[in-house]
Amino acid sequence: MATKTRKETIDLSRKIIDAYMDYVLTENKQPVSVYAFAKRAGLSEKEFYAHFASFNDLDCAIWDRAAEQAISTLAGSKEYEAYSTRERVLGLFYTLQEVLNNHRSFYIYSLKAGRPLFRNLKSFRRRIEDFSKMVIQHGLAEKELEERKFISDRYHDAIWANTLFILNFWSNDDSPAFEKTDAAIEKSVNLMLELMGKSPLDSMVDLGKFLFQNTFNKK
Repeated sequence: MATKTRKETIDLSRKIIDAYMDYVLTENKQPVSVYAFAKRAGLSEKEFYAHFASFNDLDCAIWDRAAEQAISTLAGSKEYEAYSTRERVLGLFYTLQEVLNNHRSFYIYSLKAGRPLFRNLKSFRRRIEDFSKMVIQHGLAEKELEERKFISDRYHDAIWANTLFILNFWSNDDSPAFEKTDAAIEKSVNLMLELMGKSPLDSMVDLGKFLFQNTFNKK
């Protein structure tokens, strides 16, 4: 038997994903079995299991691919290397929103079906956090973010928390062209990065250290 080409493998994976999205949006539930789903989609069980271990695995893969597409689109742009940390984080959320809008009905269904543990966002989360860590490293190197002991190592957690906030806001947004989500992205990112950047509290701590080292420590 001839080995399938990479294109044939990708095409079959895409066919499974498209058929699955259509099923859950039409029936408002997951298929009762892989056999029933495969038969309806004109596939064999073997073909399904060659790509996905279960329907939950398929959900995870769909979200993972959304994050991958958003990140590769953003990082692949000619302007990306010149972006500031703020522009990179904003770009992540704006581009992700554009990707999710292509199949909004499915992603909203999936978010609701995956609550409260968001079990279908595990791979998605890893990809977002890996990208966030690179953005944070850039921000620290460029002095756009403040290095804080025990805290700056967890900055990526703040970006993930903001991701969940944006997803929840977007899923309930009924404004034209989801313009309220655009505003929520900008305002939440501005606040988050202000907290990660140099603040009056940092200046107070610096002054306190200076005074201690140069005044009290001399006594």
